[in-house]
Amino acid sequence: MKPNAVKRIGLVKRRKDLSYEEFTNHWLNKHAELCKKLPNMRRYAVNLLPPESAKLLGFDGFSELWFDDEEALKASLASPEGVTLLADLPNFTSAIQPILSHEYLMLGQ
Repeated sequence: MKPNAVKRIGLVKRRKDLSYEEFTNHWLNKHAELCKKLPNMRRYAVNLLPPESAKLLGFDGFSELWFDDEEALKASLASPEGVTLLADLPNFTSAIQPILSHEYLMLGQ
C-alpha cells in the first residue's frame, strides 16, 4: 500500500508574551496567509487547542501541510515563500516541533 500524501505536522507553542487571542489572530490571519502561498502544497489546516487542553498537552495547536512527496515538501520550504513563512514563526511561537508523516487515508477523500 502506498501513502496518499506526505504530511508535515507542526506542534506549536505560543509565545508567552502573547495572549491566546493575539496568538490565534496572528496564526489565522497573517501566518496562514503566508502558508497558503507555498508552492506545491495540496492542503493546509490549522488546529487550535482550547487553552485548558494546551496547558495539559504543552502546545497550543498544530498545523497540517499536505504534499505529494518529501521532495515537494523540502522544495516548498526552501522556496522564497517557504523562507518567508519560516521567518514569521518567531512572531507568534516560542517553539515548534515538526513531525513528518506518511498519510494512509482509510476513509474519505
